[in-house]
Formats: sequence, structure tokens, C-alpha cells
Amino acid sequence: MLTTNEFDRFLVLFDRLAGQTNMWIERTPPDKLDWLPIDNANLRFGDRISRATIRNLYVHIAVAEHEAIRNLESCAAGELLPLPRNPDLGKALASGDLIAGAMQLHHQNMRTLGGFDAAVLEKRVHFAGDHSVWSVMGFLWGLYAHRACHLGNIDLYLRQADAAALDFYSFASTEMA
Repeated sequence: MLTTNEFDRFLVLFDRLAGQTNMWIERTPPDKLDWLPIDNANLRFGDRISRATIRNLYVHIAVAEHEAIRNLESCAAGELLPLPRNPDLGKALASGDLIAGAMQLHHQNMRTLGGFDAAVLEKRVHFAGDHSVWSVMGFLWGLYAHRACHLGNIDLYLRQADAAALDFYSFASTEMA
């Protein structure tokens, strides 16, 4: 049984992690946003990120979250969620004000999530290519982990670019949860 405390904690952590991700992007030297530390066939993330730059990872995070949350809102119980793709949105985000555009999507996500009730959060869904069943709440934690994973990728890129990366546990004085 889902508790509102779990969802409330998720909302705080998810919102804060999105804001903290921006600190990494702000710290990225502009000439390193599209830089590849190495360029080989293994520097890819499935078929959706075939050129894994800091910019592409950040756009991927923002678009994947936005599309997934919209899909979670509208899907029926037992439904197969599609991969969270939106190439047009990704191109628009990548070519505009990166952080402002991503935060606009994030704010829309937070408004959408604000409408999720216990029935939505407990709904069971399937994800494309995955044979397991997820609760919507479990899938939201998966989205959180997805962002955290790619934030780690961005952190490593900054360090390889000889740019100062942030210390995850002391970069901000806000209480996380």
C-alpha cells in the first residue's frame, strides 16, 4: 500500500535533483557541452543516445521524463508504456536555452505529478521492452534513478574535461528530504 509520505518524499527529491542537475550544466564550459571524451561504439546509451555528449544526456533526461510522466498520467492499468521519445521536442530543447527549456518541462511535470492520486500511483503498467510490471510509483522512482545515473555520466565528463565538478553531498545547503 502506497503512503502519501513516499510520494511526497519523491516529489521533493525529484524536484531537487532536477535543480541540482542544472548546477552541473551551469558548471559545464560551453565548449564542452558537445564534447566527447572518447568516441567509440561503446559510448552510447541504447539506440536513443548514439552521441553521448553532456548536452545530449541533459536533453535526453528532460525529454524522457516529460514524455514518461505524460504517458503515466494517461495510460490505463495494465497498459504497455511506449518508449519516451519525442525527437521534435529534443531538437527544440537542444537548440534553445537549454536550462530554461528543461526547467519549463520540469515545471510542467511537477504540475502533472501534483494531480496524481493514490489510484494513479498504485496502477500497474508495463514498460516497452521490459516484461516486468511496475506500479506508477515504482516507475517514478525508476525515472529518478535514470536522472541520477545520467547525472553521474555528466559528472564524469566534467572531470575528464578538467572542469570542476560539484560535490554531491555539499554543493547545496537545502534539505533534500
